[in-house]
Amino acid sequence: MRSCHRFLAPCLATLLLCGPGISSAQAQTPAPAAKAAFTDSSEAPLASTRRVAITSVMVSFQASSGTKTSTGGLLGAKSDASSTLQMPEFDHALLARIADELYQNLKADLQSSGFELLPETTVLASPAYQAVAKLAGISNFAKFANLQGDTLLVGASALKPYLPYAVEAGKFAMQKKTHIPAWVTRMGMGSSTPGGPSGISESEIYELPGLEVALAKALDAHLVKATFVVTLGSATAAVDRFSSTHRNTYSGNAFAQVGLLAGQTRLAFRSPGANSKGEEASRAYAANFGDKASPAKDGNVVVALAESLTGGTDMFKLQTPEAPKTQSVLGSLMGGLGGTGADKQFVYTASISDAPAYQAEVLGMAGAAQRAMLALVKR
Repeated sequence: MRSCHRFLAPCLATLLLCGPGISSAQAQTPAPAAKAAFTDSSEAPLASTRRVAITSVMVSFQASSGTKTSTGGLLGAKSDASSTLQMPEFDHALLARIADELYQNLKADLQSSGFELLPETTVLASPAYQAVAKLAGISNFAKFANLQGDTLLVGASALKPYLPYAVEAGKFAMQKKTHIPAWVTRMGMGSSTPGGPSGISESEIYELPGLEVALAKALDAHLVKATFVVTLGSATAAVDRFSSTHRNTYSGNAFAQVGLLAGQTRLAFRSPGANSKGEEASRAYAANFGDKASPAKDGNVVVALAESLTGGTDMFKLQTPEAPKTQSVLGSLMGGLGGTGADKQFVYTASISDAPAYQAEVLGMAGAAQRAMLALVKR
């Protein structure tokens, strides 16, 4: 029998997914409350007006993540291993339903939080909005990458998808890793999707903050941009060189689990009085040490999910490798072209086996996060 997921939003969905064998008390167990925090900002700039205009709803669906052992140190292994969890195939219709429902939920949540929401038609008809879309717009369902690995970018279908200026996005967006062959180009980290973004294009749209300020002034409203980073799970790898006197033992593991990433999942507001030169994500060493990344700052008021949320695992099917791949000498010398560069590479491939459960889980987590974020700026 399938277990209940913690973040299923509608009660009906919960009952349908859990089945008749689950009691109503179990089915209605409340999910842990999401926590939110301001990112180097406060609600003060929002006092100028209650009017808001949504310009972007972007969902970054993580398509891969991975890890690699180190060969450094006096006692370190002289060869290494890696594990990669990947999900190269997505149902675009499923992802579109999620993004579009998130957009509709954001509209309702903003209004219930005391904001006056401008009509979508007013926003789209504005020449200032069209200038933003022309400069920074990308194709929907674009393959890209971030600090965790490959990702698929999906925007609400009614709006032109676009990404923030690289300086405002920070390390998570700027330092990219890729695990799926041909997902992005190695040179310039460009999307393999026609019309998709690249690491270069993210750095070239330095005019974007100024155009957003101009749009906010034209509409006499705070712009609202919602970003949700949906995670895939995790992988581990290890090398044991002490159990045997003549060879290393390599191991890998992975599990797929839907989640929502803290710091990068956020609501960014750009006010008419914001700095037209833009903001800047923290460059503090402590905030960006190792694989850490400071929260993005793509607005003068930013509220972000403070602690990552984790959801269900049983809506995935995971294909486990029979044996690790062996890295060729050339591949190792070339820095892992076509792989991770490790001597032994474990590749685990996930797929969504229960689309309704996955959709409900993502929407449930995103709803909890959004309500927590809006509670900090409620009018």
